[in-house]
Amino acid sequence: MNLTIRQLRAFTLGAQFSSFSEAANRMGMTQPGYSLLIRQLEAEVGMSLFRRTTRRVELTEAGREILQSAQRTLQQLDETRRRAEDFRDARQGTLSLAFVPSVGCSLLPPTLSRFAEVHPGIKLVFHEAQAVAFAERVRSGQAEIGLGLLLRPDEHLAFEPLMRDCLVALLHARHPLAGRPTVTWKALARFNSILVTNQSSVRVHADRAAAAAGIDIEPTYVMDSLTTAVGLVRAGLGYAVLPSLALRSMDLGGAVARVVEQPRAWRDIGLLTRSQFTLSPAALAFAAIAREAAAVFPGFNG
Repeated sequence: MNLTIRQLRAFTLGAQFSSFSEAANRMGMTQPGYSLLIRQLEAEVGMSLFRRTTRRVELTEAGREILQSAQRTLQQLDETRRRAEDFRDARQGTLSLAFVPSVGCSLLPPTLSRFAEVHPGIKLVFHEAQAVAFAERVRSGQAEIGLGLLLRPDEHLAFEPLMRDCLVALLHARHPLAGRPTVTWKALARFNSILVTNQSSVRVHADRAAAAAGIDIEPTYVMDSLTTAVGLVRAGLGYAVLPSLALRSMDLGGAVARVVEQPRAWRDIGLLTRSQFTLSPAALAFAAIAREAAAVFPGFNG
């Protein structure tokens, strides 16, 4: 049996209005064309579904028997269509998002605020991780899209830079180097250092820049959290190398930030996705809003 959606709609409208002419009008077709649809349906099921009189039509016993089933089928199809349209237009769905901690306290909040305003029906699932694990979340498909950075090229991943972030040294206000407008890696090497774990992009870029300056930084303290590192600096326990991107969201009372030079260390912050995978409408919408947020995000002015 090969029933069509158009035949079922014609059948249910005929039952609703008890009039072929009204049903045809509701379907935007001629009455002869509508009658042909009904005849085709009746031929397909092998039974008469309507009794025709000069004034009206009414359902046969067979028609009454299958009417509710036809209505349920059309309702399910309408629901499927609505859900597909909601997904297509990013009105409903789930988006799995990865991000690195420094982005989570800086670029992510304004991006999420705008996304929630425009797409309130999208449920978000978050994966916060340091740079190495962050990339793996996207590569494995645990997260559809990431907001962070890529430490090294990966053929399985596509990276779109959105903004640049320089590393700075956070110093206690009474630190011997605090009065300088900028500091160098060689100057910092004489003092106690507070560095984050080597799973972090901050540590990777700091180690690379220090090596380019011909020094090897031996950390006095190694922390997982940027916030904890700031706390140690404020306690006068050493300097910390931090991403400038995160400074605006932190309480730096009693501390000052100085750009580290010779050489400067930069991180490219952007969108990470799997290569050759088509993004969902929700992910495409998030990417568009992240681009807008990055374009107006305030940079570090020293």
